[in-house]
Amino acid sequence: MLNSLHIENYVLIKKLDLNFESGFSVITGQTGAGKSILLGALNLVLGARADLKSIKEGAEKCIIEAVFDIANYDIKDFFEENDLDYSTECILRREVSASGKSRLFINDTPVNASILRTLAEGLIDIHSQHENLLLRDNNFQLGVLDITAKNQELLDNYKNLYKSHLQISKTIETLEEELSKGKEELDYLQFQYNQLQESKLVEGEDTDIETELTILEHANDIKQALLESENALSTDSGVLEMLKQIENTLSSVSRYSTYCEELVSRISSCTIELKDIASELYSEGEKVDSDPERLEYLTERRDLIYSLCQKHRVKTVAELIEIREELEKKISLIDNSDEEIEKLKKERDAIYKDLLAEADKISTRRKAQAIEVENSLIEQLAALGMPNCEVKFQIDAHIAPTTSGMDKVALLFSSNKNKSPQPIDKTASGGEISRVMLCLKYLLAQSSSLPTLIFDEIDTGISGEAADLTAKMLKKMSANVQIISISHLPQIAAKASTQYFVEKSGESETTVTKLTEEERVTAIARMLSGSTLSDAAIKNAQALLSEES
Repeated sequence: MLNSLHIENYVLIKKLDLNFESGFSVITGQTGAGKSILLGALNLVLGARADLKSIKEGAEKCIIEAVFDIANYDIKDFFEENDLDYSTECILRREVSASGKSRLFINDTPVNASILRTLAEGLIDIHSQHENLLLRDNNFQLGVLDITAKNQELLDNYKNLYKSHLQISKTIETLEEELSKGKEELDYLQFQYNQLQESKLVEGEDTDIETELTILEHANDIKQALLESENALSTDSGVLEMLKQIENTLSSVSRYSTYCEELVSRISSCTIELKDIASELYSEGEKVDSDPERLEYLTERRDLIYSLCQKHRVKTVAELIEIREELEKKISLIDNSDEEIEKLKKERDAIYKDLLAEADKISTRRKAQAIEVENSLIEQLAALGMPNCEVKFQIDAHIAPTTSGMDKVALLFSSNKNKSPQPIDKTASGGEISRVMLCLKYLLAQSSSLPTLIFDEIDTGISGEAADLTAKMLKKMSANVQIISISHLPQIAAKASTQYFVEKSGESETTVTKLTEEERVTAIARMLSGSTLSDAAIKNAQALLSEES
């Protein structure tokens, strides 16, 4: 339940602290006094969009804080899932600065608006006047049946199946589009692949070809250079012969000089190395040979690789091989798409079968629940002074599944037994809609176990005996749920256990006062007679307050 509300620098409220009681409380006051401001503040702390106009003129920021008792409500999991500190006293706080910055807190932990709104939905329901329009909404009517029938688990299962069905249907559609485009391109892709496959490309061969071609193109020059170099080393007048003469000369005096001996050794080593080089020069020179056929083959191979690289806008054989492999995958995918699509269609059909089965379960429960809700509404509306009304849920089937199942629902209503029920938005008056909505809220509160219900002038269009009966209904509801009602009707104010009076001071500042029993008599008397208090009004107010519910 809502324990307290702290408001600071909000619209016309400088500072306000309200403590709320369990049971039935009513907020009264003249039109324009600021009752709606209280709801605005409460909506703000529950996650509504912030408006800079909400900040009291001249203030740097406004602060709204609501304290809830959640000891009897099993919502610990929510706090754990969102890494929030749990306490039986839950504090929601909203700060809006003049700069436009807005901050939200749950038990002093900063949170985003989505998390706060999710928690708030389980703590309190604020019924404003415009919400009566919901009664004309078929989705709201369907929701009434689902909530009272406790269909949430079935709906969760259904929605998961519905989501899976949509996803797999979209995948099939995408694959079919790709297949259609792919088949149009298949011949061209196959041609490209065949061309690369037939080329028998080997990674790195482009570099090897270039190296070998360079040698073949200059074979004669290379052979000549190798053999001439070998002759320069090996002939009778060549380098080796000259080194031999030098070695002999130095050897003849080496016994006289250690230096000469070292030189002889070094020359001997050079001679051995040069003989080895001369041998390699001769051997390599013999190997090098002009091969016109090989040259032609490699030239054609190089030209082919160059042509393929140009065509595919790459530079190396390695990149061409990657393209070939990618083409192979695309062709394989196209070839296997029909099979994959058929597999997915079977999976989709199986999901659809389960989806229809789940929708049927939901529909069956809705139809059964509709009878219970109809009977309950008729009974409650009779208690609210509408003994001849008739209420009926018309449930028809959709052609195709929707997010909420396969049912179309329409709430039919008639206040006269002699008239067949029609859609409620076409036949019910404002007062009748208010009473029907009150009864629905009563049923929903019982089913959803909401701690707190706030009604903003639920009594619109109601007067006389109907007002008295509505007050009794609110009082009855408050046995299980905290009820806070904003009202202009003395009958409703009198039935409340606690009454708060809203007024605007001379400084255009809104204040709220919890009335004593004596003050309540005066306040209700003024609601009965206006600004002029009469003895009759006071006696009437006392009588209303003393009436048993």
